[in-house]
Amino acid sequence: MMFKANFLSVALFAVSIGAFAQNNCRDLRGCERKLCELNTKLTYAKKYNNQNQIRGLKNAIEKTKTYCTTNSANCDLDKKVKDKREKVEDRTEELNKAIRKQESAEKIAKKRRKLAEANAELNEAILAQKEK
Repeated sequence: MMFKANFLSVALFAVSIGAFAQNNCRDLRGCERKLCELNTKLTYAKKYNNQNQIRGLKNAIEKTKTYCTTNSANCDLDKKVKDKREKVEDRTEELNKAIRKQESAEKIAKKRRKLAEANAELNEAILAQKEK
C-alpha cells in the first residue's frame, strides 16, 4: 500500500510539473522554451529534494545550453510527433487484431482506451509543434 501511495505521489508530481512548465513557458519558442521547462522542473525537484532528478535536470540544462539550436529544438518536436504517430498506428493495429480475434469486450474496451490516449498524446504533440 505504501508503494502505491509513493508511486502515485511521484506520478502526480511529474504531471503537475509538466503542466506548470508548459503554462509558464508557453510564450517562449525553441531553445528558450526548452530551458524554461527544464528550469521549472529543476525548481520543483529542489523543492522536494529529489537528488537524482536534480542531477539529471542540471545535466540536461547544460547540454541544452551547449547543443540546442532552433533546428535541434524543432527536430525534437518533429521526432515527438513521429513517435506519437507510430504509437497510434501500433494501438490501432492492436485494436483491430483484438476485434478480428473476437477477444473479450473488456480487452477490446481497454485497447480502445489506449488508442484514445495515444490519439490525445499525438494531438498534444501536433499542437506543440504548431506553436513553435
